[in-house]
Amino acid sequence: MKVLVFTKGDGPEMRDALDLGKELEDEKVEVEYLDTEEPEGVSSVELYDIYSTPSFVITRDDGSIVNVWRGTIPPRSDIFHDAMG
Repeated sequence: MKVLVFTKGDGPEMRDALDLGKELEDEKVEVEYLDTEEPEGVSSVELYDIYSTPSFVITRDDGSIVNVWRGTIPPRSDIFHDAMG
């Protein structure tokens, strides 16, 4: 499983999203950070239908989507539940 964290800019909510990503990494969850203003982030935005930030996407190893939170920071417990399968 992998958690994709989509951010844009450096506002307080974006910093909170990045902090949650770091907490997940500390718990050995694979996390990928995507800035929606960078080329890689732009292509992923279209792939995962992300139009607001912060957003979180949990994917399986094959790339299929487990869960998506668009425009919000999900509760840590929800991410752990889905990411740990």
